Amino acid sequence: MTWLHSRVSAGLDPARATAWQLSYARTGDGGAVLSLVAAHAIADGAALLDALRRAAADEPPLRIPDRASVLRTLLSDVADGARQSRIVAKWLAGRPRLPRAGKKPQGKPAPGEPAPHPDWTMPHVVVECDSTELAHAAEHHGGSVNTLFAAALARIARAAADREDAPEPDKVALPVSGRLGADDLRANSTKIAMAVFGSEALRKRELAPLKAACKKAYVALAAAPAPPIPLALIQMLPDRVLDRLPQPPAASVLASNLGEPPPAFRELGGVTAKSVSATAHYPGIDAAEVATIGRGVAGWLMITGERATVSVCGLDPGGIPGQARLLELIVGELAEWGVGARPW
Repeated sequence: MTWLHSRVSAGLDPARATAWQLSYARTGDGGAVLSLVAAHAIADGAALLDALRRAAADEPPLRIPDRASVLRTLLSDVADGARQSRIVAKWLAGRPRLPRAGKKPQGKPAPGEPAPHPDWTMPHVVVECDSTELAHAAEHHGGSVNTLFAAALARIARAAADREDAPEPDKVALPVSGRLGADDLRANSTKIAMAVFGSEALRKRELAPLKAACKKAYVALAAAPAPPIPLALIQMLPDRVLDRLPQPPAASVLASNLGEPPPAFRELGGVTAKSVSATAHYPGIDAAEVATIGRGVAGWLMITGERATVSVCGLDPGGIPGQARLLELIVGELAEWGVGARPW
């Protein structure tokens, strides 16, 4: 994990053509580890899976078709920029004006919450378990592996915040791929389905109602109209503009189930990976910035044959001060579902 964290912390800057990094190291038991890290600006999880799969299968990468002449392209880009600027201006004109985010008491601990250490860094741990055992546990509790994974993260977030018995439901963000096919060129096409998990079902570990909540969220996402302005364009607005916009609905949990990668993804040079883990990390983020996101956890599940990995980042500086506490929460929570877990 120390080596992995050093990979995640590698400085990437797409503007300077350092957008991804492939690293390799041998382990003391004669094995090896391979790390692929990319700036999220250039690829989401599905794009990374596809890139490595194509490389392993010696397939050419997807390429943007050749464009027209430089002058025609420039004129087209200017016209498109002007059109999108009008869309942004019209959209912003209809939004209520909010005070600057910097004037809000963000980053301060809640009453009774211990202030995080000034040197706090976001904890990240990976645990591995038996995929068959995980599936049996999900079936025993009346749901799917995906629902158990999301429910376990929600319970961890509640335990970290010392609100296991709180009656309020929890919002759980469920990433969903929006790709239209194998040749979809978009770097990021992930959408978010927002599920609402009832506190009673979480407390009793009843997966049936939580699975229904996930299904309801997926249906709502599929039926939702397209946003009036692309998210990618919103992210390009100046901070002083974004600070005055209403904040999107916050979730205490992000549960990203990447499932089982294709066989070609696991094989490189005739060697098959025994285990795979995925994480969308936040290198360099401090406690004050995490507080603006909201207390909670973010997790990623990957299944590789008979092994499953659960990778979790703790976004609660007060309730999860370090990796030891996060590991304790994860191993203890999975044990309550009847699943044994071992740390990487």
